[in-house]
Amino acid sequence: MAISPAFSIAQRALLANETALGVVSDDIANVNTPGFTRQIPEFTSDPAVPMNGVVVGMGSHIASVTQVLDPLLQRRLLGAETDSQQQGALRDQLDALAGIVNDVNSPSLASALTGFFDAADALARNPGGLAERQTLLGSATTLAADLNQRHSDIAALQRATDDSYVSAATGANDDLQKIAALNVSIVAADSGSQQANELQDERRQALGSLAGVVGIATVDNADGSVTVSTLNGIVLVDHGSVVNPIAVTTSGVGLDGAPLHQAGIPDPSGAGVIAAPGAFVTGQLAGLAEARDQQLPAAATALDNLAVALRDQVNAIQTDPAALDLNGNPTAGVPLFGGTGAGDLSVLISDPRQIGAALSAQPGDNQNALRLADLRTTPIASLGGSAFTDYLAAEQGRVGEDASRAEDAATASSGIQQQLQTQRDSLSGVNLNEEMTNLLKYQRAFQAAAQIINAVNATFDDLFQAI
Repeated sequence: MAISPAFSIAQRALLANETALGVVSDDIANVNTPGFTRQIPEFTSDPAVPMNGVVVGMGSHIASVTQVLDPLLQRRLLGAETDSQQQGALRDQLDALAGIVNDVNSPSLASALTGFFDAADALARNPGGLAERQTLLGSATTLAADLNQRHSDIAALQRATDDSYVSAATGANDDLQKIAALNVSIVAADSGSQQANELQDERRQALGSLAGVVGIATVDNADGSVTVSTLNGIVLVDHGSVVNPIAVTTSGVGLDGAPLHQAGIPDPSGAGVIAAPGAFVTGQLAGLAEARDQQLPAAATALDNLAVALRDQVNAIQTDPAALDLNGNPTAGVPLFGGTGAGDLSVLISDPRQIGAALSAQPGDNQNALRLADLRTTPIASLGGSAFTDYLAAEQGRVGEDASRAEDAATASSGIQQQLQTQRDSLSGVNLNEEMTNLLKYQRAFQAAAQIINAVNATFDDLFQAI
């Protein structure tokens, strides 16, 4: 072999292993970087050439730096992120709802309802007692205020959920813009023979963030860009353009009387927002929408049913044509409760003497007070045949059970997501033991190439001395 080709081969070997050492160093430096994908240098032999009658190889070079990645696993991760965020969003809202409806506040709604009927019992035992009447009036006021507060809290939770819905849609649009911009950068990097691995990692992070908000499908294009669409086929990003951003429009009215919002896509004519059935049925948007549009209104309706039934049943007794107050006056036109539901239930009587405890002018008559106390166990048709306390307990149990199921579903989906993430990290993450081995391997190869140069240099010295 001629001496000068040996120099060239050794030089290329030095450069190739120097590049490989740089790749290993970058892997080690990013061992704790979220979303970083391990990279490996791809060595390729240089074309052999004829020399002194034989074909001799001319060394090697780094053809590319590739990422260790499983595309199928990445797609499964996107789907797992979608499900995890959907279940997590629903769990968070139902946990908050359970805290409102169930007896975590003091006094509890159940104790306020029980206190009202206990006060009616006390009045039945002493129908002429002013203190008992005052206690009944006070317990009625407490019960109405408790129902008001819980209805208001549910309305506030629904409003906060709607705000989170709008915020999630806005964040998803930011991700769409980022993905489109990264598509442009990756295509430019690839066309310029530059590696775009870090840009691809950044794009995968943006895709994961978007998938958490709404379920997506992706298609890898030949130029390095990715096309993103909803699961029902609406294209969101195509190459470097956001084709259909996620638009939000008002739809329906919340428990607080203010408009709620619904995601869609912009009308191409610019006339507004088109509903996209099936486009946003998974992901965080779907979880928030389910809680906001179904679970929270159902809980508020249950409180309204309780409040309306209480108003009607108590007022029917209080305004009985034969009912008399402490002064012997008829109470037919003096209802105890007013309002249209839990949100505005109120006590209309301010003078406890106006409570109709008797059905006759006989001293000690407590018939009407007994009827009021008996409501505690009376089946109410509008409550599905349940008594007041039983209906409340059943509704609280339903909300608690829904929250428990949501917690279980969120835990399961999060476990699957974590399992897939662990698989991804074991394949694509940085393993320091492996990188240390590679570091030593490329270091020794670099040293060996340097020794070739030393040997060739010594040969040149001997040749010059001989000449």
